[in-house]
Amino acid sequence: MLKIEELVTSTNGKYINGDKNYIPKNYIIDSRLANEGDFFVPLIGENTDGHKYILDCVKSGISGFFISSEYDKKEEVIKDSININKDICIIEVLDTQKALFETGKYNREKHINIPVITVSGSVGKTSTREMIASVLKMEKNVLVTQKNFNSCIGAPIMTLKMDSQDVCVFEAGIDDFNQMEMLSDLLKPDVCVLTVIGTSHIAALKTQENIFNEKLKITSHIKGIKKVVLNSDDKYLKNVLSNDKYKTVFFGKDQAYNIIITDDNIEFDTNIYNKKEHIVINQIGNHNINNALCAIRVGEIFNLKVSSIIKGIQNYKNFNKRLEKKYVKDILIIDDTYNASIDSMLSGLDTVNNLKSKRKIAVLGDMLELGEMSNTLHSKVGESFKNLNFNYLFAYGDYAKNIYESGKQYFNEDKAKWFNSKEEMLQNIEKVIRKDDIIYFKASNALKFFEIIDKLIKYIEKSL
Repeated sequence: MLKIEELVTSTNGKYINGDKNYIPKNYIIDSRLANEGDFFVPLIGENTDGHKYILDCVKSGISGFFISSEYDKKEEVIKDSININKDICIIEVLDTQKALFETGKYNREKHINIPVITVSGSVGKTSTREMIASVLKMEKNVLVTQKNFNSCIGAPIMTLKMDSQDVCVFEAGIDDFNQMEMLSDLLKPDVCVLTVIGTSHIAALKTQENIFNEKLKITSHIKGIKKVVLNSDDKYLKNVLSNDKYKTVFFGKDQAYNIIITDDNIEFDTNIYNKKEHIVINQIGNHNINNALCAIRVGEIFNLKVSSIIKGIQNYKNFNKRLEKKYVKDILIIDDTYNASIDSMLSGLDTVNNLKSKRKIAVLGDMLELGEMSNTLHSKVGESFKNLNFNYLFAYGDYAKNIYESGKQYFNEDKAKWFNSKEEMLQNIEKVIRKDDIIYFKASNALKFFEIIDKLIKYIEKSL
């Protein structure tokens, strides 16, 4: 973690005010989250300029902030900030977003001996990172990516938290060309993990081959341990070979056997350090088998005890809105609405299909950022119902209409419907639900399916 004078040095900024030896403990980019002692980085976005909220943050007790030399009200904001708090730390920089990145890079280089594991891929980054962290925490002090701080803006906030940890598990996410090269330069990973090469952000990156090539750039600045952990089930990743820069390590479903899937957990056997062991995952989600296998490979790289690896996997918990189970009066709602891609939607449907219930209802919405492949991939979801046992299909969204059109043939009359409003869809769900149903919700986060879920829970609690 950096002193104010180190922030000045790393950004080539101009010191304006405050204690140069002060060490901020937390960095924020959202003024609404400002708490006492935070350091605020005002970013300039498409719709607003964070500089407008500097004074609000100062009043909330922040310890300091960056300010752009090009902000037209710079002198006024500096003067008013010091009037509110004479000790406020102020650093003038040319570009606040670049300043954030450079400070994050500076602190990573300051703590270069702390090994960093980066997790990337089109699907499963967060769940894989959390599974790995759960395993490593059995023996080590671990810093793991918070929230969705995985971009060229979010990742520096995480590297600024590096201090005295044993190991860091950072997520790396991109939505355009050249960003992964920047993240690799920032994070300087010792171990790189790649989960799946899918179609997320294909609108910007155009092809899966481009996605693969961009994701692999996470290895550009690999150092230290120099291991790349790859999913051998993926047609792109399975062909990545060891080279002079790094050694590859593979995980995949062929490493798991005697698999038992229940409504509450998953069990299987696999080898750890070349010896057969029994694994229990106390979560649903078939993808967690690969997540666990990946975490095992990482645990082996760090020479963890077998007992620690097994216990770490047992302790793993899903994040909110990722196959999150919500029981309401004998009805099971599965909230999988954090985000959506073709791979995660098909995986989620398959997971729910294997759960026991009298009836299953799929409530699906648009998968975004798929570009010209949007219609095709949504149709593919609908076609998957040929091999699934769902009683109802409710779809909402312009693209999700393709799910309905290609999937309705696999349902009895009136059991598959498309809606142009969430309110109408909710009313239809309320009409058909009954005791012991499973209702699976999946859509990109922007569709705000959580609003439907919240209203449905209230309806069930009140009316059923």
